[in-house]
This record gives sequence, C-alpha cells and structure tokens, in this order.
Amino acid sequence: MNAAAGTKVLVTGADGLLGSHITRKLLEGGFSVRALVQPGSKSPTLEGLPVERVTGDILSGESLEGAVKGCGHVFHCAAITDMWADKDLTWRVNFDGTRNVLDACVREGIGRLVFIGSASSFQFGTLDNPGDESDPFPEVYRGQAYHKSKHRAMNLVKEYVAEKGLDAVVVAPTFMIGSYDYRPSGGELIAQYIKRGMRYVSHGGRNFVNARDAADAAVRALERGGTGEVYIAGNKNLTYFDFFSKVADIAATKPPRWVLPNALVLAVGAAGSAYRAVSRRPALIDLRIARLSLCTTYYNPGKAMSELGMEKTPIEVAIEESVESLKQYGHL
Repeated sequence: MNAAAGTKVLVTGADGLLGSHITRKLLEGGFSVRALVQPGSKSPTLEGLPVERVTGDILSGESLEGAVKGCGHVFHCAAITDMWADKDLTWRVNFDGTRNVLDACVREGIGRLVFIGSASSFQFGTLDNPGDESDPFPEVYRGQAYHKSKHRAMNLVKEYVAEKGLDAVVVAPTFMIGSYDYRPSGGELIAQYIKRGMRYVSHGGRNFVNARDAADAAVRALERGGTGEVYIAGNKNLTYFDFFSKVADIAATKPPRWVLPNALVLAVGAAGSAYRAVSRRPALIDLRIARLSLCTTYYNPGKAMSELGMEKTPIEVAIEESVESLKQYGHL
C-alpha cells in the first residue's frame, strides 16, 4: 500500500472532533484533503485550512461516488454518536452509511480505507485487566443503537476485506476529548460537570484519549496498519472520581466529594426514565444511562502503540485542550 504524500484523501465527518484532527495530521504529512461535510454545516473547525470542501451525505450513494472519485485513500469518520439520537437514524448513518462508503471505495478502487470504529465493540475490563481487540461485544451494550451499529459496521468492513478485496484498517478510539470540539461531543461530559457544579460521581470509569492522539493512530494506520486489523486507540484508564478531580484542578472548580452508591444511581435513572415516559421530554439521566455510568470501560491500547507507534500525550493536556475548546465555541 502506497501512502505517498501529495495523494488526495477523502475524510468523511472532517469537521467533527476526530475528523478535524485527522484533517490536520494529513495536511502536516503533505497529503491533499477533500473534506466531506453535511449540507448546511458551517464547519468552523476547518476555517483557514487548505482543504477542498465538498457537501454531501453518506446516505446518498450518488454524492459519495463523486466525493470518492479521484481520491487515493478514504478516512470514514462520519457517525452519529449521540446516545439520545433517533435509533433508526443512528442505524442508517452508522451502518447503511458505512455500507455506502464501502461500496464507493470498491467501485473507485481506492488504495486504503481507514474506518473509525469504537472501542465499545469490545468487552471492557478492569484496571488490572483491561479489555482489548480480542474480546467479544459487551452484553451490556446489546440494544444500544450507537454501540451495536458501530460494531456491526466494523464487522461489515471486515467482510468487505475478506470477500471483496478491500484494503481497510479499523481504528477504534476510546472516549475522546480535546480541541476542535465545537458541537461538543466528548467535551460535553466536562462541560456538564463544570456548569452544574457537580460534587458527586458514580463508581464507573473510562479509558480517555486525546482526540489528537487518536488521529495520530488513524493516520499512521494508513501506512503501518495491517489489512483487516483493528487497533484500539486509547490512553489512560481513570475512575470518574479521578478524572473529574483532574478536570476540577485544571478548570479551577470544585472537585468531586462523593462516589454515589450504585443503588442510588439506578434509582435516579429510573426516576428519569419515568419522567421521560410521562412528559415525553428527555431527562438528563435515565435508567439506561445510569447503568452505563456504572461500567468500568477500561481498555488496553498496547497494540496501537506498539504496531502503529501511536502518540501518548498526558491526559491532563487533553483536558486542558477540551476546556479551552469548550470556551472557544461558547459552551463554557
């Protein structure tokens, strides 16, 4: 696979948190970037960059075919990650949209596809024994549109590799935070903690990664990744208590004081679900979110670091960049 500088590369979802970093990494590497953005999107994270912007929708095979034409490689980042989004739309974008991208790549004979999956496709573990790419899909995510659709899309990529000869690599980030988070996505967790002055957290935790490091892994996968291989792009496993303590220190706000009992978290979630059922309005937390907040979604990113040479910047830097980004785009 030849990933020569100067090659034109298509990035779907180029104005999102990860896509914005991938676009910059590609430009730094001397690639020419074609950015596929949604109709009506202002795409502030792409302002001033020497990229070719094309308006299109991954649900439209026609617009995708035009976007892919003439490109040597494709980075497919576009996805719905919002847990509150319509389930049918989530499936159409994350699964059907991925199929459309794959079909366009096969028709145009692109050199390599880097598909952005999700670490949630693999069973998470404990701090002492975190999950990795060999683990199965977590039972706790069955029925969750985002997690299941991304898992199915990843498997679809593997099918195209095996059955249609597509040269594709999967990079599966953990929970991303950092700069250029204008919507916001991962930064919403930080924004809610700061704005609500929260002093309590659940018993759960996550693997956190700087979106810039995840982008580094994705761009390195263009040359170093093995066809059909999956790489979890992560960094630091932290309990919510430890993570928000770091947030509080960096944002100069009050740190958490209490870790709530699991029973109380679930009771609050049940109340939120009842409120939503009666009012038809979304609740800040429902039973589904409450259950997920108790999970310890810890992962081992060793494969990406050893085989791709993925960068690993301190998670405090990612928090600092996320806080600044939230301020920049008016979320704090």
